Amino acid sequence: MREKQPRRRAKPGTLFVVAALLLGAPRTVQPADGAARAVPPPRAAAAHRPPLGALAARVHAHLAARMPRLEVGARARLAEAILVEADLAHVDPLLVLALIEVESSFDPGARSAAGAVGLMQLQEPTMKSEAERSGLPSADPRDPIANVQAGVRYLRRLVDAFGKLDVALIAYNCGPNRIVYLLKQGGIPDELQYYPRRIRAELERLRRAPTEVADVAPSTVAAAD
Repeated sequence: MREKQPRRRAKPGTLFVVAALLLGAPRTVQPADGAARAVPPPRAAAAHRPPLGALAARVHAHLAARMPRLEVGARARLAEAILVEADLAHVDPLLVLALIEVESSFDPGARSAAGAVGLMQLQEPTMKSEAERSGLPSADPRDPIANVQAGVRYLRRLVDAFGKLDVALIAYNCGPNRIVYLLKQGGIPDELQYYPRRIRAELERLRRAPTEVADVAPSTVAAAD
């Protein structure tokens, strides 16, 4: 029988960096790969053009399939917001779609028992904080575009803070304060790994969907694996 290894406690300095990234508003962040990355200034997304090509077409098509009742123009603006925010955050837009699927099943009016609201299921204080930090024009979590803008930027900060995509996803689901506490206690328990597994399973389903085209390549997330 294999002896169970004790969880390694996070170094105090690591937890300080996590707290600083989550609570502060630095102009640059220092990911696990050691390369400083500039944080987009407020309203930077406003002048950012969405990427063109097959991947963008897939995002538009997926929203049409999952949100058919949303007015065509509003749906196109939402697709562009997903593409722009994913590009600015250096994440795969299909990851954003997977997160929305798991969180709200593409229902912009979804509200959880814990009070999380909208497509990416943000708590209202989190939504307000991200809107203020980035200078977003709306802090209404029921606004699909504002919710996506805040949600993707929040996910990016969690990735920068915790260094790995799976840990960031668990923090997105459980709250970063809980993850910091668990790291102080020695590590994240296995039972919390179900959430990143769900996200990754949905991401793989999207990547392997029949509409996938040859020139679609998954974007990278810094220090994701």
